[in-house]
Amino acid sequence: MTTKSTPQKVCPECGYQFKGNGFDGIDAHWCAKHESRMPYHIAWPQIKSGTYRRRTGSIEAFCGSLAKGNKIKLTIEEIKEFTERALAGER
Repeated sequence: MTTKSTPQKVCPECGYQFKGNGFDGIDAHWCAKHESRMPYHIAWPQIKSGTYRRRTGSIEAFCGSLAKGNKIKLTIEEIKEFTERALAGER
């Protein structure tokens, strides 16, 4: 006798692999780990339909991850300026 197994589901935000049937326990997991990113009642329909896309951090957080040669963080204005220049084909 063979049993048909349901593919394990994975949290699209952090990669946690749910045990058991499908997304059993995702509500508790989401509320404990990701509620600050997106409320569960908004995230769940997207997760269930397979359309949820992991959100990246804010531009402010991104600014902190970039540094000039002297280790000074770039400002939002500098990033915007560099982006506009790059899109215009300038170097």
